[in-house]
Amino acid sequence: MDKELARHIVRATFRSSAGLEELLPLVRHHCGEEEARTYALAIASAIADIHRELTTRVFSTFPELEAEVERSIQKYGRIL
Repeated sequence: MDKELARHIVRATFRSSAGLEELLPLVRHHCGEEEARTYALAIASAIADIHRELTTRVFSTFPELEAEVERSIQKYGRIL
């Protein structure tokens, strides 16, 4: 894998996580408390799995990308 593809995978991972996070307010608003908690935990687990399976692998191959992502988040509040 080249660095540009690795960078694309990291961005896609963050977009996927953001999309899942967007579900939380909807679930909290339209579900009962216990059901919302169940979905929130499932969403958190899915996000953790995505990052563990993809981002962690990319960062182990291209550790400099991890620093790049951290700088972007610190500067812009998100990955660019």
